[in-house]
Amino acid sequence: MERSLFLFTVFALFGCQHSGPISTERSQTTKSRLYQDTSSFEFNGFRSSAWVSDKFTGTHSRQIKDDVLTFTTTQSAAEGGLDVGLSVPDLQPMTVDRIPDGASICSAYDISLSGTGRWWAGPKISVNWQGDESAKQNGDDWYETYIVEIASSSPETLHGIFTGDYFKADILPDITLNGATYRNYRIRFHDWWQFWSIRQTYREVGTVPLKPILNLWSEHGLPTDRRFDGVKANVETYGNVSGSGRLAVQAAADPTKILDCAF
Repeated sequence: MERSLFLFTVFALFGCQHSGPISTERSQTTKSRLYQDTSSFEFNGFRSSAWVSDKFTGTHSRQIKDDVLTFTTTQSAAEGGLDVGLSVPDLQPMTVDRIPDGASICSAYDISLSGTGRWWAGPKISVNWQGDESAKQNGDDWYETYIVEIASSSPETLHGIFTGDYFKADILPDITLNGATYRNYRIRFHDWWQFWSIRQTYREVGTVPLKPILNLWSEHGLPTDRRFDGVKANVETYGNVSGSGRLAVQAAADPTKILDCAF
């Protein structure tokens, strides 16, 4: 049975300074090559990264064209993860405590998926990313954090997964943003920390304020003096999943601009 995943993501991080204006004039004559590895590559002012677990069995590819990252994946193993991201590399890194109060993430998803695989979609926020695996294994140097807006598993199922015998997550206080509850977790995963914020009523389109979540995480161990490396559009899949999707990213430095998540 063919299983499909169709995804389009747009997020905007406002209020953060960057090293210069992000050009809206991209070359339409340059063609991006097709990447079938897990390297990080740059094209037309965007960076795309990918990670595949050791148990992943299948194929995957990525290509940036017209400011959009298109990816495909076919995963047949019972377990195995694929993480595909798209970021704007010219956002200037800053420490967590310098993130403006008005910073927000705008995202929109169009997802159609069936099958036994597990997946979630939402912004991924790296803090103090070191750039190589050996540097990340020092124990407290890297913080991998997620805000999940929509997933194949219900919030209750994810709660059971995170608090089970494998992850053994610490349950942090809930936070209410724009009338919705986000449940928060802290996990010691391998040799680094993860923080998760799970929206309890899933949605395909919407804007979430970033600073209140970062403040909550900081109260429970996320260092405020570590480098905030920016927000990445992120999709992770585990188990039997097959299909394709698109990711797009947009960034601006104007904190007064109204976020519009519509397609």
